[in-house]
Amino acid sequence: MTNKIIDTLKWLAIFGSAIWAGIHMTLLVLPLPYVVKVFFGFLIAIAIISATIYVNGKKEFYLPVFAFYILDMALLLESRVAAAPVFGKKLPWTPSAVDSIILDAVMVILSGTIYFMAKKSK
Repeated sequence: MTNKIIDTLKWLAIFGSAIWAGIHMTLLVLPLPYVVKVFFGFLIAIAIISATIYVNGKKEFYLPVFAFYILDMALLLESRVAAAPVFGKKLPWTPSAVDSIILDAVMVILSGTIYFMAKKSK
């Protein structure tokens, strides 16, 4: 039963990672500094890799995926509360930022649950 739950959660996480990457891909067309676009590209790649980790069932990488989504959510929140380093000011709460923070919270819960359930079922 636990394996079926983990498999279902993994597929939800795969779908969530793909949506997360897609939301961030839309930001690449905005007039942003090059370093910001590179940063978004890097994050998009990590989200896609996260999905492939779940597809392939690489349990040893579940913790780094969990850490990625925690750190991403922390950076997103920090850039809305304090000055973002590249911009030197707080970033606005745009619709994509709100979508991203909601999806980050979902992905933190999903990836954490997958990690702890997989660790427990060893």
